[in-house]
Amino acid sequence: MRDITCLLASYREEDIPMFPDVFVLTDLANLASISPGTERVIIKEGVSLNTAAELVLKDCASLAVKGWSVYVGKTADNVAEYGVFRSAMHSFATTAEEMMVEQGEVPMLLVRNRGHLVVELRNSKNETLTTLFTSAPAAESPFAHQVSTFAEAAASALSGPKVDRFQQYLSRLLTDLLQHCHGTLLMVHAVPQGDQAPEQLSSGVWLKNSVDMYSAYVSALDAQDASSLARLAACEALLGGMIGSDGVVIFGDNGSVLGYRIFLKPTDDEKKSLPEEGGGRRRTYALMKSRIGEQVKATFFRSQDGHTECEKVKS
Repeated sequence: MRDITCLLASYREEDIPMFPDVFVLTDLANLASISPGTERVIIKEGVSLNTAAELVLKDCASLAVKGWSVYVGKTADNVAEYGVFRSAMHSFATTAEEMMVEQGEVPMLLVRNRGHLVVELRNSKNETLTTLFTSAPAAESPFAHQVSTFAEAAASALSGPKVDRFQQYLSRLLTDLLQHCHGTLLMVHAVPQGDQAPEQLSSGVWLKNSVDMYSAYVSALDAQDASSLARLAACEALLGGMIGSDGVVIFGDNGSVLGYRIFLKPTDDEKKSLPEEGGGRRRTYALMKSRIGEQVKATFFRSQDGHTECEKVKS
């Protein structure tokens, strides 16, 4: 555990940051309880626990994407097995992490990188420990809470029994996309009448037909067929490309994506209150925050080095 935690703090391959979920089990038989019916690929068996950590990440970190996670478990005295398993059947399904917490009695740990030099450990009792590999005092990573707050705002105009599940799904999706981007700005805006871009959001790409993430999610959840799953995957891919673009990605408060590559321009009065220091993305985020109110429901900022901030309208 010590070695895995230390290695994950700034783990990179080919100078690309890696963000694998690593499940550590005392009994490999418990793996089936959090991933029933899903694939498991054994990478190596009979590995010494004293040297397993570096091998686990080197062999598995790049594989732990798109629903796959890493596992490592003790099989005998001082001997381990590790590999990867499908921690989610589909993007809308209950994940291994959620099942771990729901059961609450199976001893295991989830270890993951939450940012540069920040590692989070979560156990089956839903207890969390955050380790910070700097001289600053350790504190819980706000990233998960900030993403959840933003997802809540992006579904605030929706109603019905599936909204809570959609918020959880959107949080998981955004977490994955944000950890693999090079910095971005997100905003939740009330859906305008006539679907026309408000004047302050007209500089960029305003979609004639919004990407309806909520509708795609509900269809996949209800039908669970190839067509609906493909539609949801296609929406996810579009959102990933938008988040990887310059400018601001605009979400509606109804679970849709309204526009991307939106570049905000401050008014003369707004210029007076904006900070003079900081990069362009930081100054744009300050402008976004100043506009939170009746129309702007939430704003989200992620810097290139992984620092995140989120502001939401007070309810």
